[in-house]
Parts: sequence; structure tokens; C-alpha cells
Amino acid sequence: MNNFPTLVDKIYELQSTLPNAIFLRQPCGDTWKEFTYDEVVTKALKIVTAMKTAGLKKGNKIGIYSKNCYEWAIAEIAIMLGGFVTVPFYANLVGEALNEVIILSDIQFLFVGKLDNWEKAKQGIPENLPIVRFSHYEGSAKVDAGISLDEFIKDLEPDQENFRPSLEDIWAIFFTSGTTGKPKGAVTTYAPAANLWIRQGEKHHSFNLDAPGRNTFISYLPLNHIAEQALIVTGAIYHEGQISFVESLYTFAKNLADVKPSIFLAVPSIWTKLKQGVISKTPQLDAMLRMPKVADQVKKKIRVALGLDNTKLIISGASALPQATIEWFQKIGINIQETFGMTEALGIVILQPKNDIRLGRTGKCLEEGEIRIDPDNDEILIKNGWMFKEYYKEPKLTKSSFTEDGFYKTGDTGDLDSDGYLKVKGRVKDAFKTAKGEFIVPAPIESRFAVNDFIEQICIVGLNLPQPIGLVQLSDKSKNSTFDEIKESLLNTLNDVNNKIHLHEKLSKILIISEKWSLENGILTPTNKIKRNVIHETYKHLYENWYQNKNKIIVV
Repeated sequence: MNNFPTLVDKIYELQSTLPNAIFLRQPCGDTWKEFTYDEVVTKALKIVTAMKTAGLKKGNKIGIYSKNCYEWAIAEIAIMLGGFVTVPFYANLVGEALNEVIILSDIQFLFVGKLDNWEKAKQGIPENLPIVRFSHYEGSAKVDAGISLDEFIKDLEPDQENFRPSLEDIWAIFFTSGTTGKPKGAVTTYAPAANLWIRQGEKHHSFNLDAPGRNTFISYLPLNHIAEQALIVTGAIYHEGQISFVESLYTFAKNLADVKPSIFLAVPSIWTKLKQGVISKTPQLDAMLRMPKVADQVKKKIRVALGLDNTKLIISGASALPQATIEWFQKIGINIQETFGMTEALGIVILQPKNDIRLGRTGKCLEEGEIRIDPDNDEILIKNGWMFKEYYKEPKLTKSSFTEDGFYKTGDTGDLDSDGYLKVKGRVKDAFKTAKGEFIVPAPIESRFAVNDFIEQICIVGLNLPQPIGLVQLSDKSKNSTFDEIKESLLNTLNDVNNKIHLHEKLSKILIISEKWSLENGILTPTNKIKRNVIHETYKHLYENWYQNKNKIIVV
């Protein structure tokens, strides 16, 4: 592995061999701004000169705080080319939550770009922290601090050092979203990206991509998230690809159809929205798919309209995708490969083989990786060549996160079948005991409710209750329906789920929570995951009264 090129080596190689090939694309209405490899690297090297002029030294930590855009990518490349360390932050963090990760990370410089709420955001940024702001994007908040990027590099020449890091040098620190406590900074070297793409992507063809130079990537999930970095940024660099960004939530479908990406990664909520969009535009879809003469044409038209007709790797991650949703997309010729991973393992450990997708299982361990189940608590333990180095300034936590023989403790529970396919059951710490002394593992039960389009999120609780209860946030679909329709639908789903699970797992009722769960009230993480400990502390005093209510569906 010592001979593997780092991301920096590949960037310089692309500038040299493909200087005029398009690397980054930024949508502007119906047109695209395009930037070649040479233009991107040249501008990045001017930023390196500017950062050095500002007194920054190799190894200094540089923050990026913005929604996805081409300047985000150029800033990250500049940080790499200058020998600095990238520390990206979620663009929806504001106030104290933003301040927490800034202080934890020890950054000495911050790039600020596309944001929704600058007034709240700047309250979390220390006054003495130098800021360089990206250009203003229509529909985004106006950032009024620091110096503009163009002014920052005005009249400067590209840096000439030609710095080359080793594989063991630190590339970035990725902070987890903090579902169970304060965020943890996963210190990641250049080795994991090289291992993932050279061993997995090229040697084992794990990602089904075309030969380098013929791959397109779309970037819309947060660029500070490990999955977007692992599959989009590093994938494009190691596979000579082209990255196109999404202008906004409203242009997502149009941008996706334009780009026709080679890789498409989505979370379950995105798959649900895409499915609903197709159904709303093709109300007679089921009937047409039963007609042999037109079925293939209909399927192809849908894939073309979505922009997924040329996609080699179609992935769902973050949480379990309902089996019914996977089967629905298979009917139109879109085979979704589920994945399982975490920040500490560059976002990917398990992947469904494209030609052997097994419903009900998350997939198989990637080649040259290892996985086993702890016999004491069913925890999933992993070991591979693309793991993080350590938790930033947390040596005790780092040590306790690994077994004595070097397996990382994922905190998730699961089981392996005889063919090595993994089924993820839930989090070790999520299980709770009912008043009957029975343990409840919420995640598998919650996943069964995902078939109901009225449910945006569900959290099953009930510590010390005779039976668990479900707390629900309604989806946008509920806005166009009557309460009677919603109630009937939820009751049918509740009865259907209860008929398929063990007696001690059966939910006694569903509570529709009127208060919106959000990042602001501390219930959701920046990635919209539920903080179960916060849910419990917020509502535990109400459990008993809710349980005693005779109704099965209750609005609170």
C-alpha cells in the first residue's frame, strides 16, 4: 500500500494529464458553470498562498461551513494541497451547537458559504476566528463577516511548493452527529480513501463503475458527511470523475435528471419522495407494468426521467429502507443496494452485491474487510483497511472503542447468516425494558412502519410500561388529508405490524406529536436522526397517562 497515490497525488496527476477536462459543475438556473481540473487546482493553489500569507502552517485545522457548492470542493482541495487538515461542519448547525464543534475541533480558520440562517449561525462563531466567505448564492443568507474568497486571493500567484502528504498524514476530522452525547471527531488519514478506491474500486470492482474518466457524480447530501466524501469527492478524484452540484431543494429533480450520475446515494426519505413523485405523474403505472408490450418502455422512460438510466451504483444508507420500497423500485428496473457504515469507517462497511440482493439483509462485508458478532450482546464488530485513526483528543474513548485484537465496536447489533449477509437490528444502547421485564429493540419494529406514507418519523418508547408505544411525526402528505383518513391509515398499519411481531413487542397505541422535532429543540441531529435520550427526557413524564388512554391513535 505504500505505493498507493494519495488524494493530493491524484489531484496533481489529473491537472497534468487532463487539464482541460471538466471537473466541477455548478448549476445556475438552466445553465451550468463549469471548471476544469487545471482551473480548480490553480485557484486552490492561490488559496494555499493566501492561507500561508495569513500565517497558517502545515497541520493547522481549517473549517468549512457551507451547503454544497463548487467553492466548497475548491476550498477542501486547497486545504489538502497546503498540508492543512479539513474540518467540515453541518450547514444547519447554528448557535451553541455550531460553537461546540468549532471549539472541539481547534480550527484556526473558517470558510463560510451557502447558509440558510446567518444571523443565528454567526452567534456560534468566535469573534477572533478569521473567516473567508464564498460568493453569495441566490436564496441563501447574506454573510456579512470576513473577506470574500475573490478578495482573499486577489493578485496572488499559485503556491509552488508541490506538497505531497504521506498516506499516514491526517486528511480530515469528521465530527459525528452526536445522537447519544457530544460529537466525536474521527481523525482520518489519507490511507482510507486510497484503500477504499484502489483495493475496492479497482481491484475488486465493488462499486461497478466504468473505467476512469467516464463517471459522473452528483453532490447534494451534506459534503461534511463521510458518505458524501467517500463516494463523491474521493470517488471522483480517484476515478477521474466529474462532480455536479445541486442548486437547491426545488431544483433537485431537474439537476439529477441533467447529470445522470454513475453513482447515486440517497437516504430513505429521498427514495420515498422519488417514489411518490413517479406515482403522482404516472397514476396508471401498475396497470402499464402488467402489459408486456409497453412495460419495458414505461420502465425506461421513468429511469430516464429520474436521471438513473446510466447509474452503475444505486445506494441507500443512513437507516433501513423498507423492503416494500426496494421491491417497488425493482419493478421499474432500479436495483437499490443497501449499505451499512459509519463515520469511523469512511462510511461503508457492508454493501448489497448488485447481482445478489437479498431482501431483509443489509448486504455483505466488502472484500478484505472482516466482520463478526459479539456473542455477549450481538454487537457488530468490524476491521478493515479504511478505518479512522483515532477520536480527536479522546485517547480513552479511542482505546475503549476497539477490542484487544483490533475490531471496532460499532454500537449496532445484528446477525450474520451462513453466507455472510448481515442483518442490522438496532443500537446496543437503544434497547429498553418494559414493566414485564422484556427487552424491546426499537429499530426493527420502527422500520415496519415505514410503509405508511403519513409517517415521517417514528420513535418507539415505553421504559417500564407494560407495552411499548409509538411517537410519530406526520409527513407532508398529511397536510392534504383529513384526520379520519390519517387515523384509519395509522390504525391499519398498527394492527398489521402488531400481527407480525412478538407479543411483548406489540405497540399499545400511536401518539401523533404535534410539536415539530428539530435540530433547534435538540431532538434531531444535523442528519435528522432522532436523539432517543432527548425524546425520553422530554416525554417520559407523559408515558403513563398516554398508556392509560383508551384510544389507539391520539394527537398530543
